[in-house]
Amino acid sequence: MLHAAAPVTAADLVFINLDGAGEGLNDPTPASPSGGNPGTTVGERRLLVLEEAGRIWGRFLVSTVPIRVEVEFSSLSSGVLAGAAPIDLEENFANAPVADTWYPVALANSLAGADLQPSRNDITVTVNSNADFYLGFDGDGPGSQSDLLDVMLHEIGHGLGFISYVDEATGGLFAGSIDIFSSFIFDAQVQKPWTAMTSSERAASVDNDPFLVWRGPSATAGFPAILDPASGGSGTDIFIDEGGGNARQVGYLPALFGPDVSAAEGLSVEVIVADDGSTAPGPAEPGVPGTTTDACQPIINAAAMNGKVAMVRRGACNFDDKVWRAQVAGASAVLVANNVDGALVSMSGDGEVDGSTVSITIPAVFISQAEGDAIESAPPGTLVSFSGGANLFAGTNDGFLRIHAPASVQPGSSLSHWTTDASPNLLMEPIINANLDRDLDLTLTQMKDIGWEVVDIPFPHLTYDLWRDCEFPAGAVLTGRHEDADRDGVTNFEEYVFASDPLEAGDGNLPVIVLDEGVKSVSFTRTTLSTDLAFAFEKSGDLLSFVPAVEGVDFTTPSIVPAGPGAERVTFEILTPGTRQFFRVRVTTP
Repeated sequence: MLHAAAPVTAADLVFINLDGAGEGLNDPTPASPSGGNPGTTVGERRLLVLEEAGRIWGRFLVSTVPIRVEVEFSSLSSGVLAGAAPIDLEENFANAPVADTWYPVALANSLAGADLQPSRNDITVTVNSNADFYLGFDGDGPGSQSDLLDVMLHEIGHGLGFISYVDEATGGLFAGSIDIFSSFIFDAQVQKPWTAMTSSERAASVDNDPFLVWRGPSATAGFPAILDPASGGSGTDIFIDEGGGNARQVGYLPALFGPDVSAAEGLSVEVIVADDGSTAPGPAEPGVPGTTTDACQPIINAAAMNGKVAMVRRGACNFDDKVWRAQVAGASAVLVANNVDGALVSMSGDGEVDGSTVSITIPAVFISQAEGDAIESAPPGTLVSFSGGANLFAGTNDGFLRIHAPASVQPGSSLSHWTTDASPNLLMEPIINANLDRDLDLTLTQMKDIGWEVVDIPFPHLTYDLWRDCEFPAGAVLTGRHEDADRDGVTNFEEYVFASDPLEAGDGNLPVIVLDEGVKSVSFTRTTLSTDLAFAFEKSGDLLSFVPAVEGVDFTTPSIVPAGPGAERVTFEILTPGTRQFFRVRVTTP
């Protein structure tokens, strides 16, 4: 048995060695210390990697009950590095946050404050004994080796609760109840959470990439601090509305020619299926009959299409030929629908139509065959809308982080990972990538969403609502933004902004002006854990209208020093004005 020492406030991970003598964790093969790992045998170095993984996880999670992780090295399929899962699931235990919902036993123990299965371990991990692992702590192994520390951090994450128990084939729930992980899965295309779906609806949603997303508040608040900006036109959402208020979102890839799809934002008009009146073969596929909707000939329903969005079919001619003909017919934008049941493609063109150079001035996107079929069978008056989307970060959709939902369902991998489109790479993607964040990136916010008490998340992650849920006990009253729970004259929102305790009276963190030997300065404490606040220093001559104060003219460069966990103290000197001036710290939210 191995112990991963941890601070008293943190979780204590205990590793149980299931390997036999001379194998796996007991391998006596001599090895040299390297990469920060002082072990001198292969087995000892593996054991120390486990301890390091336990120390990292234990630093962030709180549990008064030790987390028992059994580990065994065994021969697994080629390409599989390891596998892990909770050993038990629990529901309706003491302090369970959500009734009739399965929780991994380690989390249930933490919430209950007691070991619910004292005779059993909590997490099981099997590591491939045939894999070539780097056993250092520094993440600096050769590219030919997988980093065992990253693998263990990943697998422990599954055991702690990054795992779905919904049947990928049937959409059925485990023993009739949803698990806490799957309760946060949401289908952005149909705008429906998995908790509200039937089994058949969930089965249809399992591979609905890129629309399957994680709708947990902590991960959603945290990803702007971690993920890179998205590229291409993915910042624009497209919706189809056939009437009745049930608009559905459309997945697409933007064309590589013409203006960005964002140029169509604000457009909401009828979609018209193109008709070129011909089934003659096109230049791209001689001998293959075309369709009347492929727009490889001049469009004959131009009068109906003028100012509308055109839908055309793939095939018979170049993509830019189709978009050009729709543009000539007066279309404002073009949806090019696939003519086969396959992956979306990035459309390119040669800039010529019928031997003449053309310029595409309207945006175009590529959509699926199924979406094209639905549009063709939709009633007259069906609308297509382009709006400024929330997919401004790599790996997100509809303002939420995407779940791994490949078109070909991968049992054990689909659902229980983040999308591979996230950038930078995340710990809980299905592939262990190099240069992972040993501070556990967005995995910590996911753990917070499912119920773990998480300490010291090392990046901004809070909104007022999340702060309120952390600071006030369940059932507390006077938790509104403009209420004052501790009756000290400072509203709850001001307590949040200035990093003070809403349940302990005091106003020491609020902005104050200090006069010291003729030098006037402003000083205040503010939170460093917010993603929904913006600070500005403003001035006024009459207290009626304020304008931004100018650094170097009205005030000096601020001095900023740490002021405890999640807070900093800001101080700057006010430069002597020529006339009477009033100053204020202005805090705004999006």
